[in-house]
Amino acid sequence: MLSLASLVATSTPAGAQVPAPDAGPPDAAAHADAGSDAATDAGPDAGPDAGAGPDAATDAGGASDAGLAADSALATAPPAAPTDTLPEEFRPALSLSVDPPSGVMTGDLVTLVITADANAGDDVAIPRQEFSPFEVLDSSAEPTPRPDNAGGTGGTRFSFRIDLLALEPGQHEIGPILIRVVTADGTLGDVYTAPVTIEVGSVLGNEPDAQPKPPTAPVDVVEEDYTLAWVGGGLLGLALLALIMFLVARWWLRREKPIPPPPPPRPAWEVALEELGALGRRLDEDTEAQHLTRWVDQLSDSLRVYLGARYGFDGIESTTDEAVARIRRKKPKGITAEQVAGILGDCDLVKFAKATPERERCIALLDAATGIVKATTARLGGEVVTDVPGGATDPPETEEREETAEPPEPIEPEGSEEVEP
Repeated sequence: MLSLASLVATSTPAGAQVPAPDAGPPDAAAHADAGSDAATDAGPDAGPDAGAGPDAATDAGGASDAGLAADSALATAPPAAPTDTLPEEFRPALSLSVDPPSGVMTGDLVTLVITADANAGDDVAIPRQEFSPFEVLDSSAEPTPRPDNAGGTGGTRFSFRIDLLALEPGQHEIGPILIRVVTADGTLGDVYTAPVTIEVGSVLGNEPDAQPKPPTAPVDVVEEDYTLAWVGGGLLGLALLALIMFLVARWWLRREKPIPPPPPPRPAWEVALEELGALGRRLDEDTEAQHLTRWVDQLSDSLRVYLGARYGFDGIESTTDEAVARIRRKKPKGITAEQVAGILGDCDLVKFAKATPERERCIALLDAATGIVKATTARLGGEVVTDVPGGATDPPETEEREETAEPPEPIEPEGSEEVEP
C-alpha cells in the first residue's frame, strides 16, 4: 500500500533523467532582460556626461520607465500552469472524480478519487501538497494489476482516495494535483491532473452579516440527586431485616421445646441378672455382717420385679399366691408355677417367719432365681433379645431354652411345722 504523505523518493535514482525546472513564460523573461539592459545602459552613460543637457535626462527617464514597466508586467502576470516533466510514452492515464459533485456545504466531507493507469513496473505516488482551503482528513492508496487485451499483465492501476473537509464557503479550485512517477528504467518525472472547481455553500448564507449570539447570563441548573435517599433507604432496610432476624432468633431460642422422649427401658432380664449378680458378689460380706435376712428379702424383690415386668403385673404389690396364679395363667416355657412358688415361699419364710437362712441355702436360692430369669429370657435365633419395648412382653417363640431350673428345697421354720405365706 502506498502512502500519500510521503514523497516517491528524496534522491534521484541511479540513471534517472531529471528534467530541467520550468523557467516560466519566455516572453516575460525576455521583457525583463530588455528592461534591465536598458536601465544599465542609461545609468552609467548619463552620470559622467554633465553637459549633455535635457535630451540626455529625457533619455535616462525613458529608460527608467521601461524598466519599471517590465517589472510591473512580471509581477502581475498569472502563474504559469505546471507542465508534465515525464516523457509522454511513460505518462499514466489519469482520471479525477469528486464525491459529492455538488451541494457541498461548509463542514461537509469531499472525497477525491484519482486513478492512474501506469505501465508495467512503474511506481506512482502523490507527494505531500497543499489543498487549501480544504483540510486533508484521511488518505489511502491501492495498486491493482491491470490486464491487457491478451490476458497478461498490462500494467498497474493505482487508486488514490483523499478525504477533504470544506472549511470556507465560495468557489474553490482543487488542482492541478501533482503525481510523481518512477518508471521501470529509473526515470523520475511529474504529471498533473486537470483542476476541478468545487462550489462550497455556507450554512449561514441567509444572513448577510451573521454574528455570534451574545453571551447569556448564567442559569442555575438544579439536578435532583437521590443518591443519599437510596443509600439511606438501603441502610434502613438492612436495619429492619437485622431486627426481624434478631426477634425471630430470640423467639426460636425461647420457644417451648418438646420434652425429649425417655430412653427405651432396658430389658427386664438384663436388670434382673445385673441385680442378682450384685447380690452374689455381696453374699460373703452380708454373711459376715449377719445380714442374710435382708439379702434374701432383696433377692425376693428382684425376682418379683422381674416376673411382673416380664409377664405384665405388679410383682412387688402382688402376694405370692397372686404372682403364682399369674405365672400359671401365662404358662411360660422353661419354668413352672411350682418353681416360682417354691422360691418365693422360701423367701417369705425368712421375711415373715423370721427363719434364719444359711449361706448354702442363700446360694441355692440365688442359683434358682438366676435359673428362672435365664429360662424366661427372650431369645431369637439363639441370641438373647436386648431390645424389647417396655420390657413387659411375653417372649417370642424361641429355638433354644435354658434347662428348667430345679426349685430349692423349702426352708423349715424354727418352732413351727407350717407357715402360711
